[in-house]
Order: sequence, then C-alpha cells, then structure tokens
Amino acid sequence: MNQKLYMASAGVFALAMLACSESVDSPVSGTAEEPNVLMADNDLPSSSSIVELSSFSVDTPNSSADVPNSSAEVPTISSSSEIPVSSSSSEPSWLYSSAYIPPVLCKIGGFGCAVSYSGDLWSPETYYGKDEPDDDVKTSSFAEDKSQFGINAGKWFLDIDTADGGKSTIQWAAPVGVEGDSTSILPVVEECGERGVCGTFKLDRGDLSYDPFVRVGFNVAGFDSNGVALTADVSNWTGICLMYEASQSAILVLDVGDSLDQVLKYDLPNVPLARSEAGSVKCFEWSKFKRAGWGPSVEGWDDDVAGEMAARHLSKVYIQFQERNGTEGKFHIFAVGTNLD
Repeated sequence: MNQKLYMASAGVFALAMLACSESVDSPVSGTAEEPNVLMADNDLPSSSSIVELSSFSVDTPNSSADVPNSSAEVPTISSSSEIPVSSSSSEPSWLYSSAYIPPVLCKIGGFGCAVSYSGDLWSPETYYGKDEPDDDVKTSSFAEDKSQFGINAGKWFLDIDTADGGKSTIQWAAPVGVEGDSTSILPVVEECGERGVCGTFKLDRGDLSYDPFVRVGFNVAGFDSNGVALTADVSNWTGICLMYEASQSAILVLDVGDSLDQVLKYDLPNVPLARSEAGSVKCFEWSKFKRAGWGPSVEGWDDDVAGEMAARHLSKVYIQFQERNGTEGKFHIFAVGTNLD
C-alpha cells in the first residue's frame, strides 16, 4: 500500500461502499468575470495499485477513454501567464460551498460513510485546524538537499492563456488571502468544505490560434531572491499521486523551468487525466510521463526517460484543461502525494 494517499473508512466498509454512490453538488449559475485567482507570488515575475473506496474510482490511464481531446495539445507559448490575486467578484457563483459534501463523505439512511484520506505532500486534513495552519504543498519533505528550494516553494497557483491572446478565466472557490499572508488558500479550503481546493473555469479562445487553456498547480522548487524560477530533484518521490474531481479531461504536466521549457519548446512530459465527476485517485510513476511529440527531439529527453529527467529538474506540477472555445468546467483537488510505498 502506498503511503502517499490512503483512505480509511469510518464505519462498516460494505455500507460505505453502498452509501457513497451518490454525489451532492451545488448548482452552478455562471462564471465570474473578475475571478479570484492566485499566482506563485504577486511580487515575482512569471517566467499502481490503489484500493477502490466509495464512489472514488481508481484506475490506470491506459485506455482511449483517459486520453484528452487530441486537438488540445499543449500550446507553444513564450512565457507564463500566471495571474495575480484580484478583488472579489461582485456576485461570484461558486460551484462548491462550505456545505458541499464530496461523494466519499455522504450519509444515507443514518449510516455514515465518512472517509479519511491524506497525501504525504499535501492534504487539508493534514494541516487545517492547527494554530498556524500551512496550506503549502510539502515539496521539500523528502529532499536530501533542501537548499534547492526557494521562495514560494509549494505555493499553489492558477494560470491562463493571455500571453498569446487568450481570454480564458479560472477562479478559486473563494478569494485568497488571510491576515499576514495575501496568497494563502485557506479561505478556499474552507469554502470547499475543508476537503481540498476547488474552483471553476471558462475557456475563451480570444485571438489564439490553438485551443484555449487554463492551469491549476503548485510550485515545486519556488524562486530565488531575484524571482528566477528554481528547479529541484524530486526523483526520489518515484512518481506522483493525485486525488481529484474534474468535469473535463485534462493532462498532468511536469514543468522543468523557463530554460528547459524553451529548449523543449514547451512539449513537456505529461500524462492524461480522465474526466471524473465522482472522484478518482491516480498514481503515476515518472516513466509514465511522455512528451506529446510535436516538440523538437532533444538529447536525453526521449520518451522512455523524459519523465525521469523532468523529475530531476522539476519546477512546477500542474493540471491543464484545454478544450474547444466556450468550454466551462470545475475542479476539486483533495490530496497530492508521492508514489513511495
């Protein structure tokens, strides 16, 4: 059993399996025009075997059903378009409210099927409720050399396609920031029922020549004092695990920093993430991450080693939603973990 993501049922397992087949979602009435968003830092330049539980599905992405729209390839962009924190929208309509109950936490007929789940890199259960709660992903936890990690390592961010003319929007479920930390996502965690981070997005092609996209992810190594993105060797994670819900298919991408991104022409190692409105837990070894193939051939970055190479030079990890113009969607990330046994 992997230590990075685990589930322990509270109550009778058989009852939990039956009771958790129904999702309770809050309705969506629209997308805010001025999203509440979070970047790595406002002052910095942008640069398997899991046991199935409840309604969460656990599978390996080896079928065509797991592959996102083939036309939605990762675009070649010249720079990051991470977006700063904005003021709250006049009338935001959040997909998830504090009353939202994920499928794995449902209660039917008086029988609870509450589930405890945690990731060894990040889970709100691990940090929420402490005197000094910490909402950062613990990217340096397993590193032998912690000097690789700088400012804002482990910080969550949102990213959009404005660099080349896109007009897509993505927003957290609540305005970010608490006293003393303007980038804290603890308000988001609270709004998402203290069960992860969630939000909504709308894709708008604008002047793009390719399908629009949005991203949600976290910095691995962070930045140096000059705002330059750092990379870190996290190959000892052996891979990465994710517990999530998503209304659209996506890809999970390993970003290797500005310099290497440009060498690879932004054809970065990635794996497909299937649409999952009931929830999924997926674990991927580094070797499963492949480049799409439309970028240049670069020595040392062939498909059989691209994922392992990226893990030695990892700057960010993010989920990218890229679909046809006008697509709207929602996401909920419950936990992030290594692939360690």
